[in-house]
Amino acid sequence: MKKLILSMDKFKISKISVWVATIAMPVIALAAPQQPGSQITNLSQVESLLGAILGWLTTFLYIAAAIMIIIAAFKYLTAQGDEEAVGKAKNMLIYAVIAIALGLLAGGVSSLVQNILGQSGTPNVGPN
Repeated sequence: MKKLILSMDKFKISKISVWVATIAMPVIALAAPQQPGSQITNLSQVESLLGAILGWLTTFLYIAAAIMIIIAAFKYLTAQGDEEAVGKAKNMLIYAVIAIALGLLAGGVSSLVQNILGQSGTPNVGPN
């Protein structure tokens, strides 16, 4: 019995390690050293860098919310009538929908502020 428990713990640890590595890969890629001559020299380059980081974070938010929806659906389907499990699945689904709504709202607020300030077009989020 002890061996079964230890092997299950090792499986959980390896599963968590894979998830952490998968999530950390974009962060590691963004931490790559800059090419020579690509140092930030003016404010527009800072703005474009922040826009790129915000784009990555927004993408990560949507991916995490989609994964939460899939997990919540799985939990809901496997609850087998257990009211507590169904409640947890519903709460997870609600939190995922709220995360998506906040992500969409954040992008809309950015456009709204630009329109109020009189800036036209979309912000420059790519490298110059």
